[in-house]
Amino acid sequence: MSGGVGDWDRVELLTEPTRRSVYDAVRAGRGPMTRDEVATATGVSRRLAAFHLDLLADGGLLAVDYARPPGRRGGPGAGRPAKRYRVEPVEVEVSMPPRRYDVAARVLARAVAEPGEGSAHERAVSVAREEGQRLGGLRRPGRGTSSAERTLETTADVLTEIGYEPRRDGSCVRLRNCPFHAVVDVAPTLMCGLNEALIGGILDGLGASESVTAALDGVPPDCCVTVAKR
Repeated sequence: MSGGVGDWDRVELLTEPTRRSVYDAVRAGRGPMTRDEVATATGVSRRLAAFHLDLLADGGLLAVDYARPPGRRGGPGAGRPAKRYRVEPVEVEVSMPPRRYDVAARVLARAVAEPGEGSAHERAVSVAREEGQRLGGLRRPGRGTSSAERTLETTADVLTEIGYEPRRDGSCVRLRNCPFHAVVDVAPTLMCGLNEALIGGILDGLGASESVTAALDGVPPDCCVTVAKR
């Protein structure tokens, strides 16, 4: 399950009360916990604790290792090492529609913390473009060039992952959602500029800037940016 598990799947795992208490017990522990220790901490049977622990591990919320109790040596008669669980350092965040305030926070934090010329606004726009280039570079095709149509499809895939909810409209892609909505309400000029820079950077990273362009011509309630073939 962990290979394709997402935040919604993890939230569903934690909605079961006993499973949530098992997870909370491991999270509160000072180190890896065995099935017996979790069963004692939660007041359930060892078998039930093991069932929920393994589901949480399959969902990517817990990590597993094996070790013998302190002071017990290996060798004949020592028995098998105990299975232990610890919390994975993952964050679970869900929203509808999608929001990505982590991206906005990273861009704005870098604009303030990193040295550079120009105003904070100008530095933020520059950082947003760099962030977009990084994201686009992760999906850049190999050798050769892609058609404008294929590039538009790949761009839409990247924008879907970020939360823009793109939809095709003829030769362009319109964005039905702004993943930074609450911040746009506070500083619309800044955030629309960051959107344009971020998406333009994604096109740069994909090597698509010559065939596809991003422009500030979205129509509310869509995002302020539209992506289209040149």
